[in-house]
Amino acid sequence: MKPTSVMIVEYNTDLCDTLRHAFEDRGYITWTFPNPDIAVSVFSTIQPAVIVLDLDVAGSQAFEMMEACKVQCPEASLIVKSGTADSARMQKAKEHGAEAFLVKPYALAPLFEILDRKVPPKPPAIIPINQAA
Repeated sequence: MKPTSVMIVEYNTDLCDTLRHAFEDRGYITWTFPNPDIAVSVFSTIQPAVIVLDLDVAGSQAFEMMEACKVQCPEASLIVKSGTADSARMQKAKEHGAEAFLVKPYALAPLFEILDRKVPPKPPAIIPINQAA
């Protein structure tokens, strides 16, 4: 089974590092981009399973970027986050393909719950014990 990859588009380097380490500790291959323009240019090459997009980074182009995500990576789950809990913006994000909308600051547990629904964790390996020993 191919490891799940996650693309993080986040300009805050501290938050980006925190997310990257948290994903990698859980076994995800993680790609980080501080700039949405760079991320859009590599969507089709990376083909991430999950895209975590900071709407505040993308600014006025956020919804165009979301549509580019869905065109270039149609199987990817798109999770967006923002510092603003504006219900109209949340609705617009969902209309443009977001599966979830997180308001900053947020705990990592809800983010991992979303990911675990998308890609359930692997069951523990069962290793037979040799009773002849």
